[in-house]
Amino acid sequence: MSAEPNAQAESPRSPDLDAIAADLASLKRDFASLMSHAKSGAFSGAGTAAQAAQGATEQIRESAAHLYDSATATAEYSAKSIVRQVEEHPLATLLLVFAGGFCASRLMSR
Repeated sequence: MSAEPNAQAESPRSPDLDAIAADLASLKRDFASLMSHAKSGAFSGAGTAAQAAQGATEQIRESAAHLYDSATATAEYSAKSIVRQVEEHPLATLLLVFAGGFCASRLMSR
């Protein structure tokens, strides 16, 4: 009996410690492999995100251009309408501008 404890004390590691060390080494390799796959997936995901952002930017640009064109057309139509109204009714326009100026001056004096 006394020989057995000495034999275990003389061996630097038990079989359980060897199994744990092997498991840790395997876990380390698996973790390194997982990180490698995660990095490559992150880079491909970043490329996909960049493409999606570029597509969204292009769509926003097209929408803004359409809104600008629409606003320009509306402003031109309104300006032509105002000019036509002034030409058709000059006296009414003059009275309307005078009334607007009078109201503005009364509000500014307060």
